Amino acid sequence: MSQKKIKKHLAIYLPIVISGFILFFLIYPKYEILIGVIKESNSYYLWLSFLFSLMSYLVMGFSLYEILKIMRHPIPLLDSIAISWVSTTVNYFLSSGGVSGFAVRAHLLSKRYVPYSICITSSVVLTALIYLILDIILLNGFLVHFLSIKELNGEMIEGIFGVILLLGISSFFVTIIYHHEFRAVWARKIYHLLNKLVYFFSRKEIPPEDFNLFESQLNEGVYQIHEKKYDLPKVASYVALDWIFNILILFFAFKSIGVKLSFGKLVIGFSFGMLMTVIPILPGGLGAMEAAMAAAYSNMGVEWEKALVAALIFRIFYYIVPSIVSIFVYLGLKISEPKFNYNIFLKKISKNEHKHKEKINYDI
Repeated sequence: MSQKKIKKHLAIYLPIVISGFILFFLIYPKYEILIGVIKESNSYYLWLSFLFSLMSYLVMGFSLYEILKIMRHPIPLLDSIAISWVSTTVNYFLSSGGVSGFAVRAHLLSKRYVPYSICITSSVVLTALIYLILDIILLNGFLVHFLSIKELNGEMIEGIFGVILLLGISSFFVTIIYHHEFRAVWARKIYHLLNKLVYFFSRKEIPPEDFNLFESQLNEGVYQIHEKKYDLPKVASYVALDWIFNILILFFAFKSIGVKLSFGKLVIGFSFGMLMTVIPILPGGLGAMEAAMAAAYSNMGVEWEKALVAALIFRIFYYIVPSIVSIFVYLGLKISEPKFNYNIFLKKISKNEHKHKEKINYDI
């Protein structure tokens, strides 16, 4: 086996092995106690937790559907839900900081005649909204908790640093949308990265656009976002619902094992878990998220074992079950995939480019 193949296999499997070890050392020492907590759980609240997981994936699809409509490259709603579902769950298998899911989304959308530049612009806008809204939710949670305890402890300080980190990420994406020079610099980097990622997933389908066309489409996509900025609140509302449903998954996971938490405490523990999911070396923050949530909630008075069980329920309902379902969703997408015609693809690109070329303000 060549050194290149060894590195490729290590990049895929080593993070999974590390996550497995973390989970083993979390679960095995108190295995019997954890099993006892699970056996006593309330099935009604477990079903509610699972239901909100499904609703979370549905609203993710709605947000993709709306943003593509704004950018004049609409696809059917069911396709949007399916593509969003598959591209999200891919990140739980590959530790790439989210870029593997983006590459899969770009590949699946391109098969439906959506240019790669539109995929990038829509992803940038959605990512900016995701982190901005998460910041707002976390700040509210920290504020409520601070008003209840009336002291600035270590947890609060760590949480504030986490919120600042997320704010930095969202600011980066917002700057790409609103600053032309910054966007021009990063457009080339994103283009080359996207080429490598798509080549990794499908050697025969490297993006056909040259860089000038790619940058022109990227700027056009940004212009369309500005032109229809009053439609963005609908997209933002779906993103906000996604985060609310995420928190409700965890809320009902705790309820199922007899733990009732205040909004402030629930959000603080949730925020520590979410910060671990952005660690690029672990797929979906596997192991690190559970450890962070268990530690945070145990410091707030919840039994460590119960906190870990709630985190594991969240992992199973939001990550593992949807990942299994996504395999069948992906197969359905491939079966229903329209036959790709390169000439139609180029015509659609040219039509949209000429239609809006005179309107584009590249100095946004």
